[in-house]
Amino acid sequence: MFTQDWMMRQIETLTLAIAKIVFRKDTAEYRPSAAGEDGILSNADRLHMTLNAALKEGRISESEDLLFDALEDGDRNCLEVALDFYCRLNELSDQELAAGNFSRQEIQDGLNDVMEQFGIVLP
Repeated sequence: MFTQDWMMRQIETLTLAIAKIVFRKDTAEYRPSAAGEDGILSNADRLHMTLNAALKEGRISESEDLLFDALEDGDRNCLEVALDFYCRLNELSDQELAAGNFSRQEIQDGLNDVMEQFGIVLP
């Protein structure tokens, strides 16, 4: 139990640190932009919606795969979505993660992979 709590705090601290340093925000929450006059959403907005829908259905591994496919283009907005995603995953209970065949360690590993992909190095 202590180990899980410690890891949850580590993940939370890491997502907040990246949000603060990279985006100058006090939260890792992604806020979708308003659709343009033509009603078209940005790639990041669509990704955010897709990830949230998949998470609600418990499709965690599939969600992470979608995230990494989208991150390949190096879009900073997708980085912001990734922070939001891992923050939301971290808020799930251990039972919810297990039901989605996922663990806190995988959250930590995924977040580290995102940081590496974007060249983010924290002390």
